[in-house]
Formats: sequence, structure tokens, C-alpha cells
Amino acid sequence: MTFDDDMAKLIFDGGEKWASLKSLGLEWPPPEEIVVLGFPLKRIRMSSITDEQRSDMTHVFRGAEYRA
Repeated sequence: MTFDDDMAKLIFDGGEKWASLKSLGLEWPPPEEIVVLGFPLKRIRMSSITDEQRSDMTHVFRGAEYRA
């Protein structure tokens, strides 16, 4: 299940950006590799919070970190 605030941190040589998984067309759990604006990115880490755990949390979001 993908929550509205599941996020991806996208790290490029020139800086980093945060985007919601939904805005990137991704589901949770996020894939190991993605392409954003033509740039291939590889997941280097992600949250380990389950859907069930997350559904009871109101002040937490899950995230995945990607590097170009």
C-alpha cells in the first residue's frame, strides 16, 4: 500500500530533491532502480516500516533514497 506521504529522496550530482512516490508513479515498496527525467537512479536505502505499522502512525512518513 502506498500512502500519500511516502517519499523518495533523489540525489543528483548537482543537489537533491524530495518527491512523493505517487507523483513519480511509484508504489510502496519502491523499486531498486528508477528513471527520473531520463536519469537512472539506484535505491541505496529505504524505511523498514510496514504498511500495518504505518497505518497507525500520524506523524511519520516512509522514505526511500535514490542516487544517480
